[in-house]
Amino acid sequence: MTSQSTQAQSRYVEANGQRLHYRRWSANGPPLIFLHGVTSSATSWDEIAPEFAADYCVMAFDLRGHGLSSKPAEGYSWADHYAADIVDFLRSHVDEPAVLVGHSLGAVVAVPVAAGVPDRVRCIVMEDPPAFAPSEDHARTRDRFEPVLALKRMRYEDRLARLVDALNGDRQAAQRRADSLETMAEQVLVELLAGDNAYRPDEWFPRVACPSLVILGNTDKGAVVRGEDRPRLTSLLRDSRLVEWEDVGHGIHTEQPQRFVAEVRAFLDSLGTGTALS
Repeated sequence: MTSQSTQAQSRYVEANGQRLHYRRWSANGPPLIFLHGVTSSATSWDEIAPEFAADYCVMAFDLRGHGLSSKPAEGYSWADHYAADIVDFLRSHVDEPAVLVGHSLGAVVAVPVAAGVPDRVRCIVMEDPPAFAPSEDHARTRDRFEPVLALKRMRYEDRLARLVDALNGDRQAAQRRADSLETMAEQVLVELLAGDNAYRPDEWFPRVACPSLVILGNTDKGAVVRGEDRPRLTSLLRDSRLVEWEDVGHGIHTEQPQRFVAEVRAFLDSLGTGTALS
């Protein structure tokens, strides 16, 4: 990765009735906003975001219920809540179209944002979006997140020990995950497991008019978009480019950060975004 001296600043903004926390690396050029996955936080982008600081106003949000953002007692659906928060932020605080880069939950959240305020979104990058899993295979969702909810309910020390074992002794990675779960509202997973907030790709994806880049991993390594769903995913998006990496799983930008940055940068360069190209 290229060396970046830019340090993230911690900021807060009121949007859609929530106090949202975000990290900002720079104020150069058009906005580039990173959206994390469920159970994660804005810090998951710390290795990626600075790479774009020279040409963009780079921000990474803690979605509601995560990190340092508000944690309402209920209201954690992808379109009606998470996306509505970002839509209100773009309407109220952004003067030019933004680039949205989302991982997992953040990837599907980017869709209703782009559909809801098309004049405020230049393009979206979707990293392994679980577009079909909650609505069409809820058993997979339960299998994936019931153990995570159990971890969330543990004492921090017990959770950390369990994660160290699961990650083959990688204490640093285990501590990052333990910390993310510590700062996440339990209701995030309670509502996800209830199955009442299913993703609706057939309704929302065709409404995205801007260009999109979809980066997918290998399901044998943990990626969530099945092979039979991939043609359907791109057919639902009007102007999309699909990239498939066989050597990564679900956490693409953490497993292959240099490659992820290069792929996103090439996509943005092809659209002529950023101060270096404007």
